[in-house]
Amino acid sequence: MENKESNKISTLENNLKGTKIFLSNGDTLLLNGVSKVISSTQNGISVLINGQPLEIEGKNLTTTKLDIENGVLEASGNFVSMKFAGHKQKENFFKRIFG
Repeated sequence: MENKESNKISTLENNLKGTKIFLSNGDTLLLNGVSKVISSTQNGISVLINGQPLEIEGKNLTTTKLDIENGVLEASGNFVSMKFAGHKQKENFFKRIFG
């Protein structure tokens, strides 16, 4: 019997096949597989990549190229984090117990 967490990871990997996320020197980002830009500000960019929401946080972010037809987004700025929304990582056991 497979556990639910491995099913989630497997599903995410299957949904993101062929998708590339490339970050160069922490200041140039290239994404492919982008189907929609949800929002874009100086502090964050939200996109859909193969139906999965990706939240990108940083400072002085600028979208330098957007080609939805080919699914390409290029951006520059000071990137701090990227995370797929809706997929929480499990907290450390001791952190849950001792806060």
